[in-house]
Amino acid sequence: MNDTHYVNSYVNGKILKVNVGFLISEGVGRSRDNEFDVPLPLRVSDDLTLDYLKGPLRFSRTSRGVLVQGTLATQLHTDCARCLDEAVVQMDVPLEELYVYPPEPDAEFVVTEDGNLDLAPLLREEVIINVPQHTLCKDDCAGLCPECGANLNEGPCECDSVPIDPRMAALQVLKEKMKQQEAKQGR
Repeated sequence: MNDTHYVNSYVNGKILKVNVGFLISEGVGRSRDNEFDVPLPLRVSDDLTLDYLKGPLRFSRTSRGVLVQGTLATQLHTDCARCLDEAVVQMDVPLEELYVYPPEPDAEFVVTEDGNLDLAPLLREEVIINVPQHTLCKDDCAGLCPECGANLNEGPCECDSVPIDPRMAALQVLKEKMKQQEAKQGR
């Protein structure tokens, strides 16, 4: 994914570390809603930067930890599947995960002893899973020429417009010979 769009103007992913110590101390059955509204580019990890992050998350205390639920809207930049130019993807990212408390060594997502949980790894996973595999820069993207690699959105390339099937190459040679004979005979 192309981070050159962002230069160095992004918010650090530390904003995704949420203190839920109050829920741990309040006990099982309690929940709190938190509205995320990060209008600036957000660096989630070394390989993922989001343009913004908006939406509600609910943090619920369970007997096993804190359950995080919600859907966050975001936008990211990736490569077009046809021409490799930049493509913008807007998406809603559903989140639902149990952060284990007290921390267990084999648990992937945990609430640390100091009452913090890190949403960045979960958000990264869900964004990567939910990004469409065939993202286009525009609906009518012409793609790249399979012969020379020119971007056909910028105009036609210098290649032959119709590639010849190698199985028909002998017929093409015969056709050219027939044209030459006809030209000699004055037809």
